[in-house]
Amino acid sequence: MLTRLPMRLPTSSSKTIYFLLFCAVLFTTIFPLLRINSFCIILLVAYRLWDAPATARSVFKDTLLVAYLVFVLIETAGFLHTANMKAQSDAVAKDATLVALAYVLCSGTLVSARAYRRLMSAYCLMIFLSSLYCLVLAYRYYLVDKDPADFFYHTLTRPIAQNAVFYSVYVVFAMLFLLSPSGEPIVSWLSPMWKKALRFSVVFFFMGMIVLLSSKLLLVIAVLFLVNAFLRRYSYRKNKRAVLVTGSALVLALGILALTKNPVSVRYRELAAGDLDAIKQKTFDPGMYFNALQLRLLEWRFGTEILNEQHAWLFGVSPGSSQDLLDAKYVRTRMYIGNPAEGPHRHIRGFIGYNFHNQYLETLVRCGFLGLAALLAIFILLFVRARKQGTREAWYVVLTLAVFFIPEAPLTMQQGVFLFCFFPLLAVTAPGKVELSAE
Repeated sequence: MLTRLPMRLPTSSSKTIYFLLFCAVLFTTIFPLLRINSFCIILLVAYRLWDAPATARSVFKDTLLVAYLVFVLIETAGFLHTANMKAQSDAVAKDATLVALAYVLCSGTLVSARAYRRLMSAYCLMIFLSSLYCLVLAYRYYLVDKDPADFFYHTLTRPIAQNAVFYSVYVVFAMLFLLSPSGEPIVSWLSPMWKKALRFSVVFFFMGMIVLLSSKLLLVIAVLFLVNAFLRRYSYRKNKRAVLVTGSALVLALGILALTKNPVSVRYRELAAGDLDAIKQKTFDPGMYFNALQLRLLEWRFGTEILNEQHAWLFGVSPGSSQDLLDAKYVRTRMYIGNPAEGPHRHIRGFIGYNFHNQYLETLVRCGFLGLAALLAIFILLFVRARKQGTREAWYVVLTLAVFFIPEAPLTMQQGVFLFCFFPLLAVTAPGKVELSAE
């Protein structure tokens, strides 16, 4: 049975401290200052312990926190059989973020309805400013090299050292807040009319960023969020003209993207260009190109082969050994790995270091069926908590991550660990009905 701790709001003075600490954690995640980010999370945990010491004991009544803890303990058990202690230590240190953030967010209600809006408003501002910064620098690069690719995909997010796909999730979650019934940002000096204009202007700016970031999955999800928000706001029977005009504009925009040659449409067309039978080969030409679908299917094939060869379906091969075994597959099948004569620390390493691009398979290879069961248990508990929380936005956040884990393995990176813990827990613990009262 899912247990929640009693509702307890912090005092007025501690509210400000929590807000500033959460903002610091968000800022150092968006602009990935990972060491400072870890320090900010430690400060957040330390302040929570000082502000409410009783939670250190009672918080373990929360089954969601226990699920995160069990998942990390299963990964930690990899120390017993790993062949790479350094990689194992790095993986466990990174995953400790899951327990730290889960402790803070599961240890009672930290934010009121208005404080939640204030925090998400600050988050949207950070995403807006970081996106604007990327666009400005992309324009400067474009003036020099005249290459339109400066505005797309990983090249666009290069100035803030972000993975474009992960950053797309950050942008989508900012959009989701602004599209929610309580998503009006807190800007006290603007009139209601200008607040509404600002809100929807930023939503369409974020939609434009999603297009430029060129994540196929996140673009589809963002469009679905827009359609859902519009249909929630406008009934077709009462607003036929508005629905038809908006729907036609959306279809036209998507049609232009699909029918013209541009970096976004090219990425979709690549999926149909490759021969899927080619991935059945035992070896490959090092110069062979794999599209996104071919590469993922091949890596998933390698995952099952590793589990069979190591007899590791129950306990996995350990987080420390997982990537080494996958890299060995790339080498044995003669996939492109750069020039081995330049040594293991060469700059160009080809496919070396590429993960399984599926978090469920990544977890299965790392920790076996035990680890996969723990991961699925977390999602089940998140969905249960989202149902009890009572807003569609909580459902959407958890569902987005559950789907995102199919083509990506975000828990191999610290930013991905943050995605898996902070946003779903914040969404399912946020006040169910956020007031739009005076600020």
